[in-house]
Amino acid sequence: MTVQRFIAAIFLTVCVLQGARAQWDAQVSNYWVVKQTYNPAFAGQGNLLNLSILGRQQWVGVENAPKTFWASAEMPIRFMNRIHGVGVNMSNDQIGLFSNTYINGQYAYKRKMGKNTLNLGLQVGMASVGFDATRLYNPQSAAHSASDPAMPTASEKASVLDAGLGATWLAPNYYVGLSSAHVLAPKYNLGENFSSHIPRTYYLIAGGNINLSNPLYQIQPSTLVKYSGNVWQMDLTTRFVYNKLFNAGISWRKDDGFVFLLGASIKGFNVGYSYDWSTSAISVVSGGSHELYVTYSMPIDLDKNKRRSSKSVRIL
Repeated sequence: MTVQRFIAAIFLTVCVLQGARAQWDAQVSNYWVVKQTYNPAFAGQGNLLNLSILGRQQWVGVENAPKTFWASAEMPIRFMNRIHGVGVNMSNDQIGLFSNTYINGQYAYKRKMGKNTLNLGLQVGMASVGFDATRLYNPQSAAHSASDPAMPTASEKASVLDAGLGATWLAPNYYVGLSSAHVLAPKYNLGENFSSHIPRTYYLIAGGNINLSNPLYQIQPSTLVKYSGNVWQMDLTTRFVYNKLFNAGISWRKDDGFVFLLGASIKGFNVGYSYDWSTSAISVVSGGSHELYVTYSMPIDLDKNKRRSSKSVRIL
């Protein structure tokens, strides 16, 4: 094992242990695309059916580095003469020998207040934690025993009920959301020797549109703040949009580095790519992180008897 691989292995181990203790949810750079995964009150924005997928490869060059896949569908519905939001999310995050999967359904209650909307959201789902002990490396020496009862030898998996709450304030040119994920802080057991819990996590997400004197150009600032236990993280992002077709931007992530962003929108499709340039210790062995997303938005008619236009506050 080279020195670089050894450093990477140590760093990844620390991150896995820290993640198991303090942070469950995967790191995502294009967080404004997956707002509803952080806050269920974002489900059903505008008069649109939104379908989204996202993939992330973190810390390229590091063996067993995190990989994330995320997919969602969300839309507004009319029920009892009122507009509601519904959605479903699925995510899988692999890091080291751990594989975490989360599937949930979402509901958002919407209340119009002038030109603004107050949304209250609830999500309920199942969280699954898996650990593949068959890939563990057990050194062969007098100081190690292949039959050590503390050393797991088989794959273990646990599933628990999970839930989240959120509230959002949507205005024509900005949005703000507060939420709590994993409010039950569910406990899980992997075999007979390891037990832990999914920590309760709090999120603040906000963003907006700034119209410039030239109507072809827009600036879209946004932020995501996470807090779990004594660990917190913040992303600050600025994106520049041309003619609502092309966008580019940059994010600064606390204690980590920078993210460079590119995207395009055409005929209901929105695609984007980001590259994470880390300035932390992992940069010694990693070539950065890559992320790609694709969304499709289709207008839906919630009132066929009274057609009217509606501006979506969804910021892609």
